[in-house]
Amino acid sequence: MFLVLLRRLLPVAVLLFIAVYIREPAASLSPVYQQLLDWAPYVTLGIAMLLCINYNRARLFAVSLVLIITFFFIQTELQTSLNEPRALFIYTSISLLLPLMLFLFFFLPERGLRNRYGLLIISIVPLLLLVMFFVFKILPEVSIVTNINNYFHVRPFDNYLLSLNVTIFCLLVFVTGIYLLGKSNDEYVAALLSALVFSFVTLAYFSLQRISVVMLSFAGVSMIVSLLRGAHDMAYRDDLTGLLGRRALNERLKGLGKRYVLAMADVDHFKNFNDTHGHDVGDDVLKMVARHIDAVKGGGTAYRYGGEEFCIVFSGKDIEYSKPFLEAVRTDIEAYRMELRDSKHRSKATEEAKRRRGRRSKARSGKTVSVTISIGVAAPIEKRVIVDDVLKAADKALYKAKQNGRNCLAIA
Repeated sequence: MFLVLLRRLLPVAVLLFIAVYIREPAASLSPVYQQLLDWAPYVTLGIAMLLCINYNRARLFAVSLVLIITFFFIQTELQTSLNEPRALFIYTSISLLLPLMLFLFFFLPERGLRNRYGLLIISIVPLLLLVMFFVFKILPEVSIVTNINNYFHVRPFDNYLLSLNVTIFCLLVFVTGIYLLGKSNDEYVAALLSALVFSFVTLAYFSLQRISVVMLSFAGVSMIVSLLRGAHDMAYRDDLTGLLGRRALNERLKGLGKRYVLAMADVDHFKNFNDTHGHDVGDDVLKMVARHIDAVKGGGTAYRYGGEEFCIVFSGKDIEYSKPFLEAVRTDIEAYRMELRDSKHRSKATEEAKRRRGRRSKARSGKTVSVTISIGVAAPIEKRVIVDDVLKAADKALYKAKQNGRNCLAIA
């Protein structure tokens, strides 16, 4: 989980560091450049919105739109003291509604932008604006100021404007996002987290010069990075296991040097396991095996080759070096006990298939199973220097491991 969080959040941390570093120099620019800088959030967030349209992402489109509206309010309504009731109300509303919306988006599934569901997601934005408008129009200013001071008192510390209650709420949203990111390894969850982080810094240290321009500009950059990384994942990563896929493997094989090791791994008796326990449990097995293979040490990189087959590449290594790390993966998978799903959690299609096959469909809560893998290993030698030949040799070695009784490693 730590590596997942590191991979997804490292770009956000780097961009945040750069934004903090350049904030002060940005505040000392000449008036001409200051005016140009004021357009930066609109540009970066606008590009993010265009990418959302291209990649069909409703949640991030809505978030980008909200951040643009937030910056517009900052430029037009919040260039005054927060002692003014209108400014205080707008600032407090943004600080409450923005993390609330992000919290909601953590749990709403992504179903695309160009459909009714996508329009419903986007309609949340004008709905929130209408709520703000009617609350401000209906409630007396005295009542608004009194309630804000009672529950969301701004500036609890010097140079820190967010109320303690809002700060706690943002922290809870952040922890929720971290948990969901570690569980799902979803780049778009990381994008929502980045929006939360940059908007939080903007609102918390709102009194600093040019903080909103710099932070919301980099929020747009972070969204762009996440959208591009998400598109890369769709092209190069396997959707079920999260491992790099066949396309990524083919590109990697083209760039290998003269010294490398290829290992082909296959889940033993997977077809029988699928027929017995159902495809949902079979998918769980593939995910479990993928997690262990992805954790291979020694510099190996794991790929899903197809079906229940996986490939591990050790670049610049030999078989003697790589073998202990492959054996460690094999024994870890052999020792792992996986609890079967309760039948209540299985899909209707799986249950119907079991009924047609005449098998019983009893709950299996608490029951565990173990699976094993067989591994074939090959490296280039004098008579096979072409990478395709090495891959075929690894596949033949895998077949040899199967013939040797499975749950073992064979070398070509």
